[in-house]
Amino acid sequence: MNTELLNRPVPWHLLLLLALLLWGGEYVQRQLWAPDEARYALISREMRQDSHWLVPFRQGEFYSHKPPLIFWLTNAGVAAGLPERVAARVPSFLGALMALWAITRLAVRWFDVRTSWWVALLLPTSFLFWNKGGFGQIDALLLGLEMMGLFLLFTSDPTKSARRIPAYLFFGLAVLAKGPVGLLIPMAVYASASFAANEGVRTRGWHWIWGPLLALAVPGLWLAAAWWQGAPDGFFRELLFKQNIGRVTGEFGGHTQSWYYYLLHFPLDFLPWTLLLPLAALALLRCDKDTKEFRRLITWIGTVIILFSLSSSKRNLYILLAHPAAALLIAASIPHWSLASAALLRRSRIILLAFFALLPAGLIAIVFIPQVHMPWWASAVPALASLAGLIIALRATLKSPDSPRWLASLALAVLFTFASVGAMIYPQINAKKTPHEIEPHRRARPPTRPVFDFIQTAGRNRSALCKSARPDGGHERRVA
Repeated sequence: MNTELLNRPVPWHLLLLLALLLWGGEYVQRQLWAPDEARYALISREMRQDSHWLVPFRQGEFYSHKPPLIFWLTNAGVAAGLPERVAARVPSFLGALMALWAITRLAVRWFDVRTSWWVALLLPTSFLFWNKGGFGQIDALLLGLEMMGLFLLFTSDPTKSARRIPAYLFFGLAVLAKGPVGLLIPMAVYASASFAANEGVRTRGWHWIWGPLLALAVPGLWLAAAWWQGAPDGFFRELLFKQNIGRVTGEFGGHTQSWYYYLLHFPLDFLPWTLLLPLAALALLRCDKDTKEFRRLITWIGTVIILFSLSSSKRNLYILLAHPAAALLIAASIPHWSLASAALLRRSRIILLAFFALLPAGLIAIVFIPQVHMPWWASAVPALASLAGLIIALRATLKSPDSPRWLASLALAVLFTFASVGAMIYPQINAKKTPHEIEPHRRARPPTRPVFDFIQTAGRNRSALCKSARPDGGHERRVA
């Protein structure tokens, strides 16, 4: 690659090309899988068919589990002419792209330009980030909005508040994507990480009062409009209380996990780069120049994991916000590996290469699973990609063991392996994962209303929107 290009931050168009390479084939080839993708696509479809733009519905019943931002973005993709299965993943694509852009810019600010290129390779080739970027779920979108807000806060001038306004607007959109965690978690990360880096002065100011109010005004406008248009009885109670307090207290039993859940899942979900975290931590600890940033990133990761560990309801994707910091931690340590133990460096490299040596065999083994019925060529391409990366990395190690080129070879191999898995292996599972009937018959479809019709219906009966077509005018609820 052009050396002059590497001396500049990663251009946004290269991040766009990287994202298209990583997820483009999966978006086109894979159908909408159950449960989340198919459910969200169904809700988005009902929203545009019935013009219920403010109160989401699923099979004729109001859906209060999630705010509507993902459904709006999905319908924007459909309006732009994208196939439904691609449009359903537009929110995740945008979120992943925003997260990549934000972490590469933070890398430049806290470390150097070369670190931004490394983190652009390592983050999208970590398992959970790649997985959620390819699925039509909310978590990649949430991550992108949180990362944009954090970037603006971390880079804002403490003496000027103007830059903090868009930061809190991004947090407001994050709340509109998945609820209060979109504000509470990134604000806790910003405060704790700044204090850990001896930058507590940056956190001072009135923005701690007006900022959250500004952020909450974004979903507040939606809630006010939904109320004015006539949201059904019970919608706000379930949305604001049951779906938030209930998750924290473990009311949703399917997600209840032990307190150490994330201590097990974070190392698994950040593979393969988890194997480099001990080396990276030791190298940065021994580098006097970057000790402050090491404390910042470790505190960032720890804050996310600890806060979500306090909740009874746990899923591995909840702590996705910790992954950009972990990727930056490894990327920043690469120039300082010589400061770490030579034995630890050698063992880390051997373990990582051994992991990649097993990867092609694991991909080929999928063909022999009777329940999968996978054609040999679907596994052969990703297996060859990982094998080629392993060979190139081994040659780079033998030629120049002190150079990190072997790591770049492995990262590129993971990139092509993940891309081919999404484009070739995942589509072979469509028959098992895709619902046979994405939109079951609905007994009672709510009446169609044009978007923004609430402006024209001021003073009318607020319950009119969500009444079904039953003769008695009652709202018919049914379980999807």
